[in-house]
Amino acid sequence: MNNPNSSLSSGYGLSIYRSYLEHSRIDMQGDEANAFVVRALRLVIENVLAQISTTLVVTISTRHLGTAHWFEYMLNNLMDSWRMVAVQLFRIRPDLVANLVPGRKRVNLLMVDSYVGLLDTNITANNADFDDPDYYFIFLQARDHLVPKQLQLILEHCLAHFWLHCNVMVQTAQVEVFIYTYFPYTADSCQEAHPVLVNTFDGRKWKRNFKMFPDKVSQMHGCPLTVLTWHQPPFVELFWDPKNNRSGASGFEFQLVKHLARQMNFSLEVIDIALLRPNAYRLAEGANDGPIEKLLQRSANISMGYFRKTARRNQLLTTPMSYYSANLVAVLRTERYRLSSLSLLVFPFKLSVWLLLLLSLLIHLVIYLPGRRTNHGESGGGLQVMALLLGAAVARLPRPWRHRLIAAHWLWASIPLRVSYQSLLFHLIRLQLYSTPSFSLEQLMADGFQGICTANTHRLLLEMPQVARNPDSFHSLDTPFDWDVLNALQQYRNRKIFAVANRDVALSFMHSSSYPNAYHVVKQPVNVEYAGMYMPKHSLLYEKVDDAIRRLDAAGFILAWRRASFASVLRRDEVQMTSRRYINNAKLSGIYMVVAAMYLLAGVVFVGELVFWRRNWIVK
Repeated sequence: MNNPNSSLSSGYGLSIYRSYLEHSRIDMQGDEANAFVVRALRLVIENVLAQISTTLVVTISTRHLGTAHWFEYMLNNLMDSWRMVAVQLFRIRPDLVANLVPGRKRVNLLMVDSYVGLLDTNITANNADFDDPDYYFIFLQARDHLVPKQLQLILEHCLAHFWLHCNVMVQTAQVEVFIYTYFPYTADSCQEAHPVLVNTFDGRKWKRNFKMFPDKVSQMHGCPLTVLTWHQPPFVELFWDPKNNRSGASGFEFQLVKHLARQMNFSLEVIDIALLRPNAYRLAEGANDGPIEKLLQRSANISMGYFRKTARRNQLLTTPMSYYSANLVAVLRTERYRLSSLSLLVFPFKLSVWLLLLLSLLIHLVIYLPGRRTNHGESGGGLQVMALLLGAAVARLPRPWRHRLIAAHWLWASIPLRVSYQSLLFHLIRLQLYSTPSFSLEQLMADGFQGICTANTHRLLLEMPQVARNPDSFHSLDTPFDWDVLNALQQYRNRKIFAVANRDVALSFMHSSSYPNAYHVVKQPVNVEYAGMYMPKHSLLYEKVDDAIRRLDAAGFILAWRRASFASVLRRDEVQMTSRRYINNAKLSGIYMVVAAMYLLAGVVFVGELVFWRRNWIVK
C-alpha cells in the first residue's frame, strides 16, 4: 500500500518543478545547444564589440516572460568571461514598469523575441542627439517560421533610423547560428533593407572572415543622392548648361561633393532652392520648405552652399568636419578717415613744434611793436615778421641795427621750417593721408558707426554680448550675398557705416574693385564662422563622408580647391572691371580740377598785372 503522504509530497515537488521550468524556460533546448549559442555570443563580444568600446549595453526586451528568463540564463553563462568590458544590463518586461535609463548607448547587445520587443527598448530616442556611429548587435530568438518576417521588420527599422551598423543573430531549431545584416545601396535596389547573410558559426569560430560590421557605403552602385543647394559663389555656382539642357553647378564645395560621388560611386541630383530672410523662417534656420526642413523630412541627402554651422543646426542635423572657416571682418570706406583741409595743414608738425613757433612769433611781434608806423609810411616790423615767416620779400630793411639782426636771424631760422613744412605738406597731399582707423568692433560702435550685414550674419552677431547689448547698431540687408553688402558701402558713402562680411569675400571684392585702396578692413576680426555640409540626423553617409573630408583636408586638396575657386571668381571680376579700371575719367577728375584752377589763377594774375601796368603807364 502506498503512503499517501509520499505521493502527495511527490506531486507537490513535480508541480514546483514544472512551475520552475515554465518560468525559467531553461528547458527550451539542451545544454549543448545553449553552450553553442553562448560560445557564439562570447566570440562576438570579445572579438568585435570589445574592440569598438570598453562599455557594452545589454538589453533584454521580450513580450514572452519565459524567453526573458532564458535570455537571463544565457547571460549567466557569459558573465564569468566578461573581464574586459563594463556591462550595463537593462531588463524590459511587459509585466514590469520599464524604468528606462536615459543616456548614450553606443555599443548595444539587444536580446529580443520580436520586432515589438525591439521597439520597447526605445533606444532610438536615447541616441537621437548624437552624431557618431552606433552599433547594434541584435539577438532575435523566435520560432523558425516567425523569423523571416521579424528579421525583415527589424532590418527595415534599422534602415529607417539610419542604423548603419546593425546585425541580427538568429538561432534555428537545428541549433544553427546565422548573422544577417542589410546593405542600403546595392546593384538591384537603393535605400532598401533586404537580409544578407554575413556569417555562420560552426561551434568554434565564425566561418567567414568578413567584418562583422561591413562597410556599406564605399560602393553605392550609382544610386542617386539629392543635393540641396543654392547660388552662392564661389562656394556653389549654379548655371544653365545648354549642351545637356539642364542646370549645372560648380564651385569648390560642389567639386568636393563630385569627388565624393566618384569615390563612393553615387550619382547627384541637384535641387536649387531660394533662401528667404531668417525672420520668415519657421525654425529660425530655414523656410517652411527650406534646407533644414527638407533634411528633417529626409527629402534631401545633403545640403550645402556656404552653410554656416550653428549650435541649433548641429542639434537638429548631422554635419561632418567643417571644411571651411574664415573670419568675419568689418569693412568700411577709408574716406571716413580722410584728413580735412585744416587737419592736413596742421598735420606736418607736432603740437609742441606749433607751440614753440607761436611763442617765437609772439616774441618777435612784441619786439617789433606792430602798432608803430615808419617815417616812410610803411607798415611796422610786425607785418615784416609775418612776411618773413611766410617767405615773402621785404621791400625795406628796418633802420635800427638791432631790428636788422633780429630780422636776419628770423629769416634764417624760418627757412628750414618753411622748407620742411612745404615738403611734408606736398608729400602728405600726394599720399592722401588718413587718420588712424578703428582697430576693433567695440571702437567702431563707440565712434557711432552703424553696421550692415546679411540677415544670416545678423543672427550670428546677435549672439555676441557686445552686439546684444546694442542691437540697434546693426541692420540686415535683404540679400544672402556679402558682395551686395559691400556694394552698399558705396551707396551710403556719406554715412558712418561699416559692413560685416566674410574675409575671403571682402578681399575678393576689394581686389576686383576699381578703387581697391578705398576700403579698410578692421584688423581685429568680428567673429569666426565655420561652414560645412549638413545631412539628416544619423545619416548613413556621415561616417564615410567625414572620413573622406578629413583625408582630403590633411592632404591639402580642399585648400587648393578653395583657393582656385576664389581666384577664378577674382579673375572673372577683374576682366569685367578692366574697362573701368584703365579707362575711367572719374579718376582724372581731380587732376582736371587742379589744372583748371591753376590756369584760372594764372589768368587772373596776368590780367591784374596787365591792368596795373597800364595804369602806371597812363599816370606817367
